[in-house]
Amino acid sequence: MKTARFFLFTLLAFILAACASQPTQVYETVSPASIQPGDPIAAPTGEVILTVSGAISVTNTAENTLQLDMATLEKFGLVKYAINDPWLNAYNTYTGVLMSDFLKVIGADPKATQVHIVALDDYQVDIAIADIQKWPVLLATQVNGAAMDVANNGPTRIIFPFDQYKDIDLVLYKDLSIWNIATLEVK
Repeated sequence: MKTARFFLFTLLAFILAACASQPTQVYETVSPASIQPGDPIAAPTGEVILTVSGAISVTNTAENTLQLDMATLEKFGLVKYAINDPWLNAYNTYTGVLMSDFLKVIGADPKATQVHIVALDDYQVDIAIADIQKWPVLLATQVNGAAMDVANNGPTRIIFPFDQYKDIDLVLYKDLSIWNIATLEVK
């Protein structure tokens, strides 16, 4: 009888632990990367939508920054997932580049600890690289299959998978979901 109870208790504990574990993949691949870590990145031919600076090894300007147009950014590989957007109070599907992949492609220094992001209106946030590595944080370029223009939070926006990870504190990370991104600095 004790053995049967122990077995049932162990089985129940295993099932509860499995249910509480984090999802292994919350996103779907839309298009694979055609720019890989170590590849040179040409200067943009289209409108510059993002300038990256700081502790990076890949640059394409005389100022040692990396300027990207949308076509080049989306060559980093696209994934998508849906969230209940806490700012828009709507369930939306976002498509973009995983920030962890983005940091690899731009050659972010392994000793860097944060990404400083500035929006077009000068709103600024710092996101810990540890969080970028922990969760599939998106540098989103599309919402519900359409490009995001400046009037609709674009051309890029940070998205956290709030719905899929219970350890993402909505109160704290909601304010890190910066949009209208102008620059990123790896520190």
